[in-house]
Amino acid sequence: MMKNLLKACALSMLVLAACNQSQKDTKGNDKKENASVVQLKTDDENIAAFKDTAQAKLHIFLDSLKPHALDSNYRFLVKSDFVEDKDHEHMWSVVYKYAGGKFTGIFADSAIVLKKLKIGAPVLINQKDIEDWAIYDYKHNTDMGNFSDKYLRSKRKEGK
Repeated sequence: MMKNLLKACALSMLVLAACNQSQKDTKGNDKKENASVVQLKTDDENIAAFKDTAQAKLHIFLDSLKPHALDSNYRFLVKSDFVEDKDHEHMWSVVYKYAGGKFTGIFADSAIVLKKLKIGAPVLINQKDIEDWAIYDYKHNTDMGNFSDKYLRSKRKEGK
């Protein structure tokens, strides 16, 4: 009973921390003011390659998630496609559990096109739908994954 209560408290703290952190980038700046939509072609070969890389290296993510999922020194994110009607937006979620080929977590991005999805909403994401992943280790100030970041930043600059 006490063990379950401790797990519930740890999970609650993780969710609150994830919601607070999701509003800031890695330098502590407010993400909402930096948020922008990058329009890409549906068949963008670079994005497809990043998804292939993320899928091929997903075992690294899973190996780290298992022992550190509820450790507040780590944050585990996955990027996937969210859909409302005919609109698509590729966004990040903080995940804390993996079982049966699915990640459990909370939506942690700022939706711009989609209206129904809100920060902190619970999500269940199929492993096959993971387009990118990131691990932030705050204790050692390191990160892994986030394969598409540099490319998307370059596209954002081109669009300005």
